Amino acid sequence: MHCIKCVLYEDDGYTGTNFGRPGIAKILSAARRGEVACIIVKDLSRFGRKYLEVSKYIEQLFPCLGIRFVAVGDGYDSDLHKGTTASLDVPVRNMLNALYSKNISKTVKSAKLSQAQHGKYIHAFAPFGYMKDPADKHRIIIDEPAAKVVTRIFNLICLDKTLKQIADLLNSEGVLTPSEYKKQNGIKLNSVGITGSLWTYHSVNNLLRNEQYIGTFVAGKVSAGELGTDKRIYRPVDEWIRVENNCPAIITKEIWDIAMSKRSKCGGMASEPDTTRMLFRRVRCGYCGHVMKYISNTRRSYYTCKTYRYTNKYGCTGTIYDGQEIADLVKVAAKFNIAIWIDMQRPYATSKNTSEGVDCKVEQLQALKRQLYERFKKGLLDEKTYFKEREAVENRMSKKTSEQKLQIFNASAEQCAEMVNALVDAVHIYDKDRIEIRFLFADNFRNFTAISPKSRHRSAGMV
Repeated sequence: MHCIKCVLYEDDGYTGTNFGRPGIAKILSAARRGEVACIIVKDLSRFGRKYLEVSKYIEQLFPCLGIRFVAVGDGYDSDLHKGTTASLDVPVRNMLNALYSKNISKTVKSAKLSQAQHGKYIHAFAPFGYMKDPADKHRIIIDEPAAKVVTRIFNLICLDKTLKQIADLLNSEGVLTPSEYKKQNGIKLNSVGITGSLWTYHSVNNLLRNEQYIGTFVAGKVSAGELGTDKRIYRPVDEWIRVENNCPAIITKEIWDIAMSKRSKCGGMASEPDTTRMLFRRVRCGYCGHVMKYISNTRRSYYTCKTYRYTNKYGCTGTIYDGQEIADLVKVAAKFNIAIWIDMQRPYATSKNTSEGVDCKVEQLQALKRQLYERFKKGLLDEKTYFKEREAVENRMSKKTSEQKLQIFNASAEQCAEMVNALVDAVHIYDKDRIEIRFLFADNFRNFTAISPKSRHRSAGMV
């Protein structure tokens, strides 16, 4: 009698358009290792809402790996379709699931926009100093304990205290930061870094520039990118939605005007960030995990960690790192790893197999892949041959895509920055001799050591 092990995977709170969600990633990883015999889902939409992705898995990858796929609600069982294509009902359902997600996304965005224009509070969390009205989630009311801290910060800036002096004073008194205050009140936050318990120049500055404190609701600063991605688009100030006298004010307009005047004198009126620049918010201190301050002028640009100004708990030093050197090192690392990935595919490119004989474009290779599948379904190719030729074509596609990426590094600065930002998750700087680069596609790369012209012992590790 065989012992069957059942494992439950779930992705609560994740959209089905995202195939990078944790649960599905674990299933697919186990499947590729040969540890899965059968996958059971409630219905096809629970597996995914991207038509092409879902079809690829249930009609191509799973059959080749010998995995049975069952969608209970849709009455689909891959064992009933062995050697044949699935009924028309399955691809139609997948297409409808994908269209449903797009339509829902448009409907939700439209509803949110309408609510914001009418002054309804649409953000997930209330600003520090406020809380959501228990009787109406689209309305915020004053949270007295936090509001006292907000009022005090505005009064301190009006008394000519600098942003750093205010942060130091609040830290010395043990005043909870907005993130720590939320956590204390049972609100879960997804934060990166370990300095959330400290008031800093930036946290004080961010609080002081929030127009909500004079009763003005602001929305539409950031819009979502393509469905299924985490990309965010920062919108120009003149496109923001503003509704005045929308909620109870904590600060009077007179105090606000004085505070803005004082804030501008101590350097708090920074312009909107350039989200397209290379490594935007990706360079972090290796010790505290906080995003490093990026400073640029006409002569040079550089990164530095400011945490040391508030505490010596984490060992941060405040060393200045040349921005161009960091950018060059990351570009070398990315080119190096892409080149390795291309070299790893060369054995497939030199094969004399008929499916690899010509130098094709990616689109042609995609068509060739479809032809292989059609031949397999018609019985013209056995499973072993189909799987072998399909893997060869996919490797050629990966090689072509990687070569295209490598060429972009020689293109314009804007294209190069876009490519680096698409490849790099984070750059952790510990000191000038230790820099770690975390790529988003680490499985396709290997560790490397790069030598800087200015330091024979300087290295960058990829994780």
